[in-house]
Amino acid sequence: MTNDKPNLTNSHFADILAEPFADLLKPKKFYPTIMVEYTPSREEWAQIAEAIWVGALEGGSNHWIAYIHTGGHVLKSGFDVVDSNFEIVIHEDDGSFDDEETETHRVKAFDVIVDGINLLDPERQRLALTVDELGQLDANDYDYIIQLGVFGKEVYC
Repeated sequence: MTNDKPNLTNSHFADILAEPFADLLKPKKFYPTIMVEYTPSREEWAQIAEAIWVGALEGGSNHWIAYIHTGGHVLKSGFDVVDSNFEIVIHEDDGSFDDEETETHRVKAFDVIVDGINLLDPERQRLALTVDELGQLDANDYDYIIQLGVFGKEVYC
């Protein structure tokens, strides 16, 4: 006794059925992610640091920073920040109008920028480290970088 049923896997009919599903049956390709390291020059770091501090101080961080002691250094000068990496004391605004001591944080001006950028997501990191793209960030982004650099996370939304 023979099997009189047609073998559909070796027929023209099988080819016709498989055609609409050909893309689904192909092996999937996975493309690797490549991380690129980038080392900005001194001048680029100065522009980055200046843009972040100016943006944060002139609007981004005003809701939580009461004032900053800089020890006579200029926080809005990128070259001063990069070259000196001076200590600053950030006084938080507790929202009260009395003369009570606010919480303070002693940090280095340039370290805050570097630490904050290192904790950013890859897209914001690219924008923050590309001098031509600095205009794509706003005061909220600059504030976020400062908060990441000071606290390690976003504390004030």
